[in-house]
Amino acid sequence: MNILSLSTLLLGSSLIFSASPKKPLYQVMSSHPHDVKEITPYIETVKQEGRLWLVQLKGSAPSEVMSHLRQTNGSDIKHYTAPVQKAAFASPIIKDFASRIDAASIKSDVETLANYKTRLVGSADNQKATAQIKDIFTALGYSVTQYCYRPDACSVVADKAGDGTSDGVIMIMAHLDSVGKNFAGADDNASGAAVLMEVARVLKDYGNKKTLRFFATNGEESGLYGAEHYAEVLKKSGQIKKLVLAINMDMVGYNSNGIVELETDSQYEGLANWFAGLATTYTSLRSKITIGAWGSDHVPFIKGGVPTLLTIEDWSTKTPCYHTECDKPSSLNYEYAAEIAKLNLAAIMSKDAE
Repeated sequence: MNILSLSTLLLGSSLIFSASPKKPLYQVMSSHPHDVKEITPYIETVKQEGRLWLVQLKGSAPSEVMSHLRQTNGSDIKHYTAPVQKAAFASPIIKDFASRIDAASIKSDVETLANYKTRLVGSADNQKATAQIKDIFTALGYSVTQYCYRPDACSVVADKAGDGTSDGVIMIMAHLDSVGKNFAGADDNASGAAVLMEVARVLKDYGNKKTLRFFATNGEESGLYGAEHYAEVLKKSGQIKKLVLAINMDMVGYNSNGIVELETDSQYEGLANWFAGLATTYTSLRSKITIGAWGSDHVPFIKGGVPTLLTIEDWSTKTPCYHTECDKPSSLNYEYAAEIAKLNLAAIMSKDAE
C-alpha cells in the first residue's frame, strides 16, 4: 500500500474504507462547483464513486475548506450496487396506482417551473413558483400550510390526513428553488418538484391509513434552510417523532442507464436495501446505494432521527448541466423520472400498509 496507508475491506458487495491515524480520511460533503474549486488544492482523492467522494488532506486546510469535509473511520461510509431482488409479494393495488404516473404530466410541470426566469430563493419568481405549488396542492384537496424561515422564503407543506387508525406520518419532499440561472434548473430541481406534485395527484384518491405529507422545500441551494427550519419546528413540537418515513427527491430527471442512487446514513442502510427491492418489484430501475448522507434536504431529518432516504439520479452519470444555464427541460428523460415517481409511490403505499 502507498504512503496513504489506506486499506479497503470487502464485505459482501460493500466497500468499506479505513485510513491510518496519521492520514485521516474525509468524505466530501458538497459538489457545488465553487466549493469543489475551493477544496481541490488541499485534498487528494482516495475514492470517488457515485456520490461517495473520499479524500485525505495534503496538509493543513482553512476552516472554510474543512466545513465541506466530514471525517470518517471508513466504517460508516459505503457505495455499492444493490442486489437485484424482488419483494416476495407485489401488491396489485400498488401496481394500479403506479400505472397512473404520467411522464407527460411531469414534463409539463418541469417546463412550467423552468420557465420562471429564476427560482433563486427570495426572488419574485421564486415566490411565484411557491404560490403556484401551493395552489396545485390546494386544488388537489390537501390541507396546505406555509413555513417561512424568512418573510420571502417559504416552504409548502400539504397533508392528506389518514383514516384515524394511525398517527404516523409519511413525508415526501423536493426543493423548489434553483441556483438562480436564467430559465434553467430543470433537473435541479424542477424534476423533483414535478415528481412531488405528480405523486400527490395520483395519491389524492388513495385511502391512506397514515397521514401523507408533501413537502416542497425552499432554500436548499442556499444551505438546506427550508428543510432545517421545518425539521426544527417539528422537533420543538414533538411532531418529528410521528414521521415514520421521509423521502427526498433531488435531481431525478437526467439518466441514460436506468440507475437510481439511494442515499442515507449507516443506521438506515436497511431502508436503502428495502427501497432497492421495491425498485426491482415495481419499476424498471436498478439501484446503487450510498451510505454517508450529504448535500440535500434529507440530511436534517436523518439528524432528527427520522428514517430518511434520498432518491437521486446516478451521480456517476449526472447531468453535465449541473448548476449551469444549460439545465433545460429538453435535456431530461421523463420516463426515467416517472420510474422514480413509481418507486417512491410504492414506498409510501407499502409503508402506509404496515
